[in-house]
Amino acid sequence: MLPFSLIELPRDAETLPLYPYSVGRHIQFHHVRPTGFPVHQIFLIRTGTGLFRDLESGSETILEPGMAFAFPPDRGHEYYPTSHEPWHVGFIGIEGSQSQGMLEGIGLLPSLPYHPARFEQCWEEIGKIWHTQTASRQDEQGMEDLSITLYRLLLMLRRSESIHSSGSRLELESVRNEALAKAVELINEHYTEPLLISNLAAAVGYSVQHFQRLFVQEYAVTPHKYLQNLRLERAIQLMTENADILVQDIAIQLGMETNYFIRIFRNTYGCTPGVMKLRLLEGEQKR
Repeated sequence: MLPFSLIELPRDAETLPLYPYSVGRHIQFHHVRPTGFPVHQIFLIRTGTGLFRDLESGSETILEPGMAFAFPPDRGHEYYPTSHEPWHVGFIGIEGSQSQGMLEGIGLLPSLPYHPARFEQCWEEIGKIWHTQTASRQDEQGMEDLSITLYRLLLMLRRSESIHSSGSRLELESVRNEALAKAVELINEHYTEPLLISNLAAAVGYSVQHFQRLFVQEYAVTPHKYLQNLRLERAIQLMTENADILVQDIAIQLGMETNYFIRIFRNTYGCTPGVMKLRLLEGEQKR
């Protein structure tokens, strides 16, 4: 058993793209983290069975022997054993500017459990990181060695298409589609409010870059453009429903500053909202 250990970091650790934050391998009991953990986590299940609950979405995941499971930072969760057999879990917290992109790139995010082909080697790598960081205070060289070991662990954990079952691929695609559908639902519900793409990405569990890439693949426009188009379509609808509505009032109802609204309206339709109102009114009168 290797108890939970926070890794002592040198001052310049942030210059490394990936480095371990915490590590351990031991029997797990009930843990509740309402505000989440400060960094990305990866869990490896050696024995026993447990349940992992995402407190934000309410989703529950069964974690069984031989499985690996990653979870993003700052997201409320809890987990606990569900079997009589001890729930022996290895875990590592990951920091660094490339941590999110790396976990997405190797297929560990969005969160979905799977059976890595080299589980035993991954289990041993976690042990190496624990023993290395407890042996002595970390200097620059020691931290680089830990970062290299962590990188090797992640490469061994990567999802390989050659070992994916069709069911696993379908599960991943389903998770992605559900995330994008949730993002569109959030945009449709809150388009009149100040919406940041970073907040949308966080709400569905992706980095901004990965979220935008998937969104464009699915809808052929960026999330920002989708939001903008939705607001402009609503502007036309408001003009059609009320010929006397003021441009400022339209902007307010769309959650936009008036000058910005006029500018993007002109860029999209080739005329100002005021001119469009007149055209719509003239068209209505000719009927």
